[in-house]
Amino acid sequence: MEYIAGSSESRAIDRFTIEHTGIPSLVLMERASLAVSEHVMQAAGKDHDVPICCVCGSGNNGGDGMACARILLARGYHVTLYFAGRREKLSHDAGVQMSIAEKIGVPVVTEHDLTGDAIIVDALFGTGLSRNIEGHYAEVIQQINIAHEGGSTVIAVDIASGVNTDTGQIMGCAVQADETVTFGYRKAGMLLYPGCRFSGRITAAEIGFDPNALKTIKMPYYTYNDEDLSRLPPRRADSNKGTYGRVLVIAGSRNMAGAACFSAAAAYAAGCGLAIVFTPECNRNILQISVPEAVLKTYEEDTADFGRTDLPQLLKSSTAVIIGPGLGMSDAARSLVRYTVSHCRKPMVIDADALNIIADEPDILQSDHAEAVITPHKKELSRLTRYNIQYLNENLNDICEEFSRQNGVICIAKDARTMIYAGAGSVYINTSGCNGMSVGGSGDVLTGIIGGLTAQGLSLQAASELGVFLHGRAGEEAAREKTSYAMTASDIIQSIPSVLSKARI
Repeated sequence: MEYIAGSSESRAIDRFTIEHTGIPSLVLMERASLAVSEHVMQAAGKDHDVPICCVCGSGNNGGDGMACARILLARGYHVTLYFAGRREKLSHDAGVQMSIAEKIGVPVVTEHDLTGDAIIVDALFGTGLSRNIEGHYAEVIQQINIAHEGGSTVIAVDIASGVNTDTGQIMGCAVQADETVTFGYRKAGMLLYPGCRFSGRITAAEIGFDPNALKTIKMPYYTYNDEDLSRLPPRRADSNKGTYGRVLVIAGSRNMAGAACFSAAAAYAAGCGLAIVFTPECNRNILQISVPEAVLKTYEEDTADFGRTDLPQLLKSSTAVIIGPGLGMSDAARSLVRYTVSHCRKPMVIDADALNIIADEPDILQSDHAEAVITPHKKELSRLTRYNIQYLNENLNDICEEFSRQNGVICIAKDARTMIYAGAGSVYINTSGCNGMSVGGSGDVLTGIIGGLTAQGLSLQAASELGVFLHGRAGEEAAREKTSYAMTASDIIQSIPSVLSKARI
């Protein structure tokens, strides 16, 4: 697991290291500048005559860039310090670095044609930026981006200037970086879109932050990597299908049997012992042919009273319940959702059409219900919360945390960077996956994976986090095999075994 910092946490870690540990701020700045200069030198290669420009603001981020320019000059590189800030606004440490740079002989200019530079170091604004960039600074960023379009390599210091550290939103304008050298921990804004697009390749450089800071500073974000596949529930030698749980998949409607197939197949691929599909009778042949491993229970399309069907016993005997994929918006589907949410006492994964029905009838979630996770994409989340998508993008954390708390659910906000809100104040940011997963059925696969992991005994939160990560990794494997153009939801399921083979359990 990797911790991800926000703006306030970045400041707190810096302050803890300076005040509690006793490492002077200028020492941290020097180590940060050394890390950036190493990446600049890698970009320059053996050509010491390549023109390099460090574009610096007045704050400590600018101080990092000033020290970087001085280090590069000492190493024999052709470097210019373009000071875009104001002398009277220099922070204490940036003022010290400016003084040193000038005494060493670093060329300092306040106007410069960046299109003549092969490498540009962006040290305008760091993680503390809190308002939109306008005026002179916006013009400088425009110059950097024009140079980038012309072929200049841009390396950002700590975070690309203009990217909001917490949300990834663009603060008026932003530097388009090829690479970001950040310090200590990656920042949320460089992982979330659109900030991710402006950050380029990200390196988290170790500059001496005290690791004990994490004992007193709560990190708000975290993500998984392949080592976290060890969180998979273990398999026992003396087991049977009952050992690994029963997933009830309430899904499908006329002409939408595929969603039920994907969820059931994915639940099996994630390791569950048995998948039972509850679907309209019209889907019988498709389900039995597509997922012969699944147990099939059906109902008539016009069913009104689900208490008289197999559903009550299925809810009682299942370990985990999935409801929603391909369910449709019919009167029967609405009755089915109302009955399931109010009568189920097993962990639930609520997805797709079940969410749209709940958006129409929000009282469904307000009633007493079992622990549940919802998996909305942005449009579904907009319907559930009554906020437009632009407002959601700008206030996602607050909105999802509030919705999760008010309705007693874990919220998986699906997007290019899926985020999971479990109501505990920490947010999981998923960094696996690829654009080839933007295909019909992909969400049904995710729902099945989470259900399958939950059935094996993982908590809903643990199953959600691991399931989202596993889903993304399987998508990456599928894209390597089929390309992101040609892959399908079935390819994601078929790639799960390849990912699981890497798990150290």
